Amino acid sequence: MTALAKVVLKTTNGDELTCAVHYDRDSNTVTLPTRVLDIRDDAIDQGDRYVLLLIDNGYQYPLVRSSQASYRVDRASVQRRGWSKGIYNALFNPSKDQRLQYGRFLHTLSAASLVGAITYTSGHAAWASGEIANATLLFAGAVVLFCIGAVLSQGERQ
Repeated sequence: MTALAKVVLKTTNGDELTCAVHYDRDSNTVTLPTRVLDIRDDAIDQGDRYVLLLIDNGYQYPLVRSSQASYRVDRASVQRRGWSKGIYNALFNPSKDQRLQYGRFLHTLSAASLVGAITYTSGHAAWASGEIANATLLFAGAVVLFCIGAVLSQGERQ
């Protein structure tokens, strides 16, 4: 069965090209369009090295040349990370997009904490030290969560 797939051509001079290709899942081969072959040949003529990668289900698979325009997908060389490694990377080595999502989540928690502080203060007629401490902690939590969310939402700015 032939399907369209995404292939990335990266060269050592910094060029990167993404294109759609015909991917035959049964024979595990990819047929490249002529414009990608031309760019590949230009890179070779200039003495640059290149790599071709198939993007499938979020994984990058290297392509191995089998004929002039046909490449074989090398699935054996890719090691899939387990859940524990994925969780570790998500928490301790997040990508830019993950940091942005974490920042948005913390801003949402900050808003919920602020709404909780306001609701808590309006719901008590008589104030004791416990109620004051609870309202103060909810407000302080909202400020801290907002600040951490602002740091995480910076994106590429450092």
